[in-house]
Amino acid sequence: MKIAAKPSVNDTLNLHALPRWITAGPQGTIEDVAFASGAALAMVDIVLRDGGGNLPAALLRDRLAMKAALACLKLEGRNETESDIRDAVCLSRPGDALGPAGDMFAGWRHVARLNLGISVWVDGFQRSLPEQMRDQLSVSDLMRAGHAHPVAHAADVLSNVLTQFPREEAAALMLADICLARGVGWPFAVPIFAAHLTRRNVRDIANGQGDALFAAHTAVIAGSGGILGMASDLTRRMAKIRTIAPKLRAKGADDAVALFLRTDAVSPSIALSNLMSDRAARRLCDRLVDLGAVKELTGRPTFRLYGV
Repeated sequence: MKIAAKPSVNDTLNLHALPRWITAGPQGTIEDVAFASGAALAMVDIVLRDGGGNLPAALLRDRLAMKAALACLKLEGRNETESDIRDAVCLSRPGDALGPAGDMFAGWRHVARLNLGISVWVDGFQRSLPEQMRDQLSVSDLMRAGHAHPVAHAADVLSNVLTQFPREEAAALMLADICLARGVGWPFAVPIFAAHLTRRNVRDIANGQGDALFAAHTAVIAGSGGILGMASDLTRRMAKIRTIAPKLRAKGADDAVALFLRTDAVSPSIALSNLMSDRAARRLCDRLVDLGAVKELTGRPTFRLYGV
């Protein structure tokens, strides 16, 4: 896969929302939504390539993986919240069972961290599929370009997988996101479809009754707006952390800050245990909160989690 060259645009902070003509324009035909989704995707492409190095892209993908996990849990009839997922993942020790919610997020996080520029990702992802899919589905065959347009290819992948495996919605949506990323030339998958396709969209596509291409284009439009807003917010937060980092004197502080800039949520006593003592980790997190660099996410007096 060839990674496309970076555009010569460095000030991505100002690209914080889609223009109104994309979000409020006429979208009654496939031509309308295809044009709008292409324009939206182009804006996201510029932001994600971030020539100035101002966007914490890994953190953005981690947050989008969280949204995708929540959406897939709802498709399965579950009602876990972000807090439930964070507790399951962040408070577990190596080898602990994460439960259905934690496993779902771990799966999406894995997808968002796959380096699509290295071919070994295909075999690794193939092995991670549910057993029935692993034996009957070829990831490499699905990824072979069947369309000039990335959204059309992603829609075909989504439709093909859901038709064969209607109860494996998460895997189908993951494959669609990977396909889109490869088509656009992104080195990592960016979770878009799961959070912006409705339950009815997914069910109709699985039953062969829905228009997968139309639904995929509308999902890209909706998802792109959210990505631009989140990217702009995280860019501002990263700039603040960069101004604060030199004030941190604790041993391991630089590595801790780097962890915050790539991870949705951090438990001081677990995630930072290899960098500093529990007490030092709690002090560092409290200091970062006082400086406005991170937030405490739980509201609890104990078992706290922190994130940018």
